[in-house]
Amino acid sequence: MPKMDLFAGIVGSDGHLSRDRSTIFVINKDIQFLKEIVIPLVYTLTGKRVQPKFVNSGFSDGKYKINVSSKALWKTLNRRYNIPSGSKSSKIKPPALSNLKEKTDFMRGWISGDGSVTKDRTRPKIEIWSKSIYILKWMKDVLKKNGIESKIFEERKKREYILRIGKKKDVYIFYKKIKIPHPAKQYKLNKLCSKAF
Repeated sequence: MPKMDLFAGIVGSDGHLSRDRSTIFVINKDIQFLKEIVIPLVYTLTGKRVQPKFVNSGFSDGKYKINVSSKALWKTLNRRYNIPSGSKSSKIKPPALSNLKEKTDFMRGWISGDGSVTKDRTRPKIEIWSKSIYILKWMKDVLKKNGIESKIFEERKKREYILRIGKKKDVYIFYKKIKIPHPAKQYKLNKLCSKAF
């Protein structure tokens, strides 16, 4: 279920499950990402049409939120993908997935939410942030099985961990093998890599 794996990764990083076991939320500042990727995924998985709503988050220019009511989808995200209800940032654990394609799609979804494409001087690098060391160790293994080496660092001030793909050859393999389902992030990766490689 590639679309389900992808959506679960997005919810795991940029969303949450309601405590009443019925509603799924996704919050992101990039409305293009929600309209082009997340909302079509919701429709494919539930048959429901949703609209983004602006929420004033208190940071920068605010964010956009979508929510969909589906007990079946809530149950799948909770049981198959280990996404807990309510606050999940530090206690979320890796999903119960078996094959590499499923794991990679979940990771791709996660990068869309809590990943970033940056550069060190002229060299591109990819980072994934999380308060859960368990999920980052799991992703490090997924990347390794895709032939990509990465390192995990602790950001003590923010009480978070960072998984970083920084070596040129590893960024190149990622660029060739794994597409980020976030238009702005993939565009930035394409632009940086076209200059670096």
